[in-house]
Amino acid sequence: MYFKSPFYSMSGVVSSEHPLASMVGASVLKEGNAVDATVSIGFSLSVVLPHLSGLGGDFFALVMDPNGRVHFLNGSGYAPGKLTLDFMRRLGFSSMPSHGVYSISIPGMVDGLYKLWRRFGSLDWSKLVLPAIKIAYGFPATKSLCEAISNLKDELMKDRGSRETYLSGNKVPSEGDIISFKGLAKALEMVSSDPRSFYEGEIAESIVDYVNSLGGVLELEDFKRYSSEFGDPLSIEYRGKRVYEMPPNAQGITTLHILRLLEDLDLKEIPPNSMRRIKIMVDNAKVAYGVRDMYVTDPRYMNLRGHDLLSDDFIGRMRNSMLRVNEKSINGADTTFFAVADDGWLVAAIQSIFHNFGSYITEPKFNITLNSRASSFSLDEEHINRLEPYKKTLHTLSAVILECSERLMAIGISGGHYRPLFHSQLITNIIDYGFHPQEAIEYPRFRWNPGTNLVECEEGYDNHPIAGYEVRKLPYPARMGVAAIVEIKERLRAGYADTRGDGLPIGII
Repeated sequence: MYFKSPFYSMSGVVSSEHPLASMVGASVLKEGNAVDATVSIGFSLSVVLPHLSGLGGDFFALVMDPNGRVHFLNGSGYAPGKLTLDFMRRLGFSSMPSHGVYSISIPGMVDGLYKLWRRFGSLDWSKLVLPAIKIAYGFPATKSLCEAISNLKDELMKDRGSRETYLSGNKVPSEGDIISFKGLAKALEMVSSDPRSFYEGEIAESIVDYVNSLGGVLELEDFKRYSSEFGDPLSIEYRGKRVYEMPPNAQGITTLHILRLLEDLDLKEIPPNSMRRIKIMVDNAKVAYGVRDMYVTDPRYMNLRGHDLLSDDFIGRMRNSMLRVNEKSINGADTTFFAVADDGWLVAAIQSIFHNFGSYITEPKFNITLNSRASSFSLDEEHINRLEPYKKTLHTLSAVILECSERLMAIGISGGHYRPLFHSQLITNIIDYGFHPQEAIEYPRFRWNPGTNLVECEEGYDNHPIAGYEVRKLPYPARMGVAAIVEIKERLRAGYADTRGDGLPIGII
């Protein structure tokens, strides 16, 4: 049983967290490929879900080409050149602030989408940006956007740009109200003509001037030198299936670590809705997150490479390890994932400004809300993820491509630091328990908050206690990540969306 109906097609399909973005992507698939659709969806989501993603944030993608090779695009930004340990300490900080001017890293999304299109796209770039421009001039607000603005109204009111962008007349919009971001539309028009204008033109200048007027330390050179990067994904074999994830600085390796630690267990003998399953997966997640926090950062600064961290020897050490994450709970964060498939390509894409409305700072001329990703750096000079100029922080974004016999799936979910545990639930739902993809998405979830003994789970799990943990039940469906899956199975293209969100899967004939 499931609540949302899949969309089945023999040509192409999109699943995203907003119906307008899914419609845009499906429309592009009529002429272009899945990468073209990815560009249009990414920009459209930046308009309709500005609390989750935007031009001021980051973008990652896994792309399986028609030959079966998987490519990784890293569109994450780095710390500004003047944002240093010494600078933050002189200001009196002992840890990075969650929001504000010092939480901002250089946005990577625009260049990430552009590089992806340059390598794999087929349609004209400006044509792909056009739908987002049209939407920015006016669209109906969704319930989730209105709730996000309402929940953070007090914070948004403090910043002139955020106040003018989201609280016209100091009023929170209501669901269905037609809202517009005319400054963002102008920025998108400039990007449609020249993507590098975001980094080398008026947009970058306006962001630098505004942030620095608030006490920030951005420089135009920080933007001019930015470039997204292609690389290879990490992958493992799990129960005979190939699982691809995003490499560092992304936290995809943590998903793979959890799965490798589960390899010796027969999960099929453990009921999927049991507290025993939760305990086993959380116990292993504790070790995996401990490794993440000890080893993962910008790969240029890592002591061990991703493949070294997945070696049999290292996994053996993990199984015998008492590694645990720091005794500090994590801050909530969110993002938006989408997936696209056509007759030859499969894309798993994810974009974010980290926390809802990121830094809470919005450049007013172009309505660009800036991320809070630099908040993830450590101010401990001995920590692997310590703050350094032009360094990329440990990043919560990741996504999965799953090769499952004759089936291929692009899988992902929102959820910040919780994502590896959520990914492992989706994958074990499909591989170990044989769930239909829509059932796998809608099945009750659980999460553990690193640094605490709190486990939260949606209604549907049994009522047995878990030794060493406090268990809290949440009504179903809780806002425990919003997932999506796109599947290729022989001639079938299928899209699946989460009942926990507003999105829809939409395809073409």
